[in-house]
Amino acid sequence: MIIACLGISYASAQDIYDDYKTPAKQEKLTKEEKKARKEKEKHLQAFNDSVAFKFANAALREGQFVLLATRVELGNMGAMEYGLNDHTNFVYQVGKEAVIQIAFNGPNPGFNGMGGITCRGNVTNSKYSVDKKGYAHYDFSVFGSDISAQVMITVYAESNQAIAYVEPTFAGSNMSITLHGELRPYKKE
Repeated sequence: MIIACLGISYASAQDIYDDYKTPAKQEKLTKEEKKARKEKEKHLQAFNDSVAFKFANAALREGQFVLLATRVELGNMGAMEYGLNDHTNFVYQVGKEAVIQIAFNGPNPGFNGMGGITCRGNVTNSKYSVDKKGYAHYDFSVFGSDISAQVMITVYAESNQAIAYVEPTFAGSNMSITLHGELRPYKKE
């Protein structure tokens, strides 16, 4: 049902775009028509965001998700947004396995050959909740040969925009990582 609604909403958004993308058609619209079109687009965007939020929440509850990061922060060094690729900067969980990867596409190949690190481990102590504001929270620990960390993910209300805080729990490391981006259900392609 939701997938069918999502397909309909996309078609509606495309129809809106097609109907009003040409300057000739925009000039012919009255102020009332422009206002009505803008209101329709606003409602459509709210609907799409709501559907994306429902999918993101279901993915968190099932432990089958990927957070595609478009912004990464390392400790107190500030945000790094330029040259980032959301296909190489992510947090994902599939069942009891999690992977955290960052790559900055710089001249230094890093530990993973892409200018960053890739850490894989097993998920334990996962906890899902929704607060009064409608934000979904998912916390878990991940342990592996190259990682020991606490991961805290928040998905903003009525959206699939999310933030993940990764706090190392092994001795001698205090470099936290924060990733910002979209949280989507994981699907193997």
